[in-house]
Amino acid sequence: MNRYDAVLFDVDDTLLDFDASEQAACRHVLDECIRVPPGQRDAFVDAFLKEHYATWDLYMEGALLRQDVPRRTFERLSVTGRLGTADPDEAAELFRYWFASHSVPEPGALETLTLLHTHCRTGVISNYELADVQRARLAGAGLTPLLDITVISGDCGCEKPDPTIFRKTLQLLRLGPHQCLYVGDSLRSDAAGARSAGIDFCWYRRHCPSVDVPGINAVASLDELPSFLGLPSCVDRARPRPTMEMLGKN
Repeated sequence: MNRYDAVLFDVDDTLLDFDASEQAACRHVLDECIRVPPGQRDAFVDAFLKEHYATWDLYMEGALLRQDVPRRTFERLSVTGRLGTADPDEAAELFRYWFASHSVPEPGALETLTLLHTHCRTGVISNYELADVQRARLAGAGLTPLLDITVISGDCGCEKPDPTIFRKTLQLLRLGPHQCLYVGDSLRSDAAGARSAGIDFCWYRRHCPSVDVPGINAVASLDELPSFLGLPSCVDRARPRPTMEMLGKN
């Protein structure tokens, strides 16, 4: 039996695949805005990612606002001739639209949330300055109906690992820390913040499945989470029940 009244999640690289979402948005921009021969599409995406990672570094250093990251990336691509005659501002706007409205769920996210939602309350605590964008991403991925609470740093003025954002969530849920589990991919912000607030933590380690950290509960896939909680797995629920015919009985 699940011992928690609520299971809460990080968003990026826990419920939504951030890199896959960006690559999908980039391919939509190619379809609508940039003329690239079919055989060169993968090379364009690789060039986009190279420039995009460099632009993200500027954001992490505080030299750029988050909402300006796509525009700066496409400006850099334009300078190198990758955009042809396409307008960098138009490309950035298309990218922002597709990224917000068609983000890609992590493997097993929909199935796991659907199962958990029948047993306990579910929600997210996310670091994201643009709260409306993060909500749109959750909705576009089909996750919003499966969430009882959505807490985003852009709304509340604090972010993980500050335990304040976790305590605010507990207040909204009217639950104590021992009644909740938090699942996330980051030991620095997710694990540290949850544990500082007295909330049990489970590390989602899909990107480093062979790594073990002493004292940290972990799952390598979201499909493992129901079993960790003592619930039937998503695979078990999807498997058809045996019929008399299947059992060889008349």
